[in-house]
Amino acid sequence: MSQFTNYGENKLADFFRGQGLTLPTNWYMTPLSAYSDSSATELTGVGLSRVSVARSLANFAGTQADASTTASSGTSHVTSNNNAIAFGTASGSGTLVAVGLFDAASGGNCWMVWELDASLPFVTSDSVGLTAAQLRFSLGLTNGCTDYLANKLIDLIFRAQAFSWPATIYHGAFTAAPSNAGGGTEVGGGVGYARASLVPSTANISGTQSVGSTTASSGTAGRISNNVSVAHPQPTGSWGSLGWGGWFDAATSGNLLFWHALTASLTVDASSSPPTYAPNGFGLTIA
Repeated sequence: MSQFTNYGENKLADFFRGQGLTLPTNWYMTPLSAYSDSSATELTGVGLSRVSVARSLANFAGTQADASTTASSGTSHVTSNNNAIAFGTASGSGTLVAVGLFDAASGGNCWMVWELDASLPFVTSDSVGLTAAQLRFSLGLTNGCTDYLANKLIDLIFRAQAFSWPATIYHGAFTAAPSNAGGGTEVGGGVGYARASLVPSTANISGTQSVGSTTASSGTAGRISNNVSVAHPQPTGSWGSLGWGGWFDAATSGNLLFWHALTASLTVDASSSPPTYAPNGFGLTIA
């Protein structure tokens, strides 16, 4: 599983579908004895309790370094707790295997789970908790999420820094690969090239439950895809050999959000049909 639960994946998926994201003021760090994508078993009856940690720059590190308190600017795609977390003194025995991030002091929804590197057994009178920087969450380091977007999402989800999903996203075509840092070689001007646009919505981007779905996400795989065709304009000259694509937050310049390698390179010249990607031609899996 990713560190997101199915619930968290679906909330983030619908954020990408233009539905906004309502987050709690505080995350409630919850000791768990078991977990899966769809469930989290809280350690109860042994004297431990949830710990409230406000979403803030002070409480969660930026991606540039553990214990940092400024806006994220690194390339790690990782945040961690800036302060120790004390679950209490045990009144019985058990084993801590993971920590869940819930949106309420009791009950509520588990959005994310952090698995301990090694399970922590405890007995009566043991103090149970985590040291600073022990709890670590990562977002999209290897699946085409750029550093820019990872930093914005981490600062939104954990650090209460405002970030709105763009009202329109734009697909760019590349002849040399971008990376998480951006870069790459996008097709130049003077050959009829322009980025292709897509308005994020439940109609235009599928929910996680199935290809082509148009209702709120309710699936278990964390994957969304385009419901509508995405087309670039008619070429008037050579675009070269296209091998990569990426989604931006602006029609020109702007910030690269995601990038991906095409399944097969595509050579485009003035006689080519406009490069068009059919429904489900692009997919994004939250991890």
